[in-house]
Amino acid sequence: MHQIRTEIHIVASPEQVWAILCDFDAYAEWNPLVPRMRGAAVTGSRLSLPTALWPGGPVVVPMRATVEDATPPRRLAWRTTVLARGVVSSVHTFDLSPDRGGTHVVHQESVTGVAAGMMWPVLRRFEPVFEQLNQALKSRAEASA
Repeated sequence: MHQIRTEIHIVASPEQVWAILCDFDAYAEWNPLVPRMRGAAVTGSRLSLPTALWPGGPVVVPMRATVEDATPPRRLAWRTTVLARGVVSSVHTFDLSPDRGGTHVVHQESVTGVAAGMMWPVLRRFEPVFEQLNQALKSRAEASA
């Protein structure tokens, strides 16, 4: 398994951060990684999330995912599969916990499958974009807190 793991403290409640993460229609206003997502933040639901093929690049790839865990206001996780589940799968998660009058966010992507090692050199380049997304989430949540 390969993993990108980032963390951030946000001065807003887990409920406020959760509401932003689940408002997929507003992603274009703040999310640099997934500017558009369709679906519902409900365990088992299907998502459509066009994603930049390269961080900051103009090429966007249509991706489909399944919500694996939507536990308000604690965890949002979805799984994306490329080709078939055993070839390359990734689980994208946001774990929220109350912390010092705000929210501690652990934002990560875990990549598994027989071809995960071959894709990892490209995927790990997304870590700075995860950090940008964290900062954008923080700015949005703290502005509305």
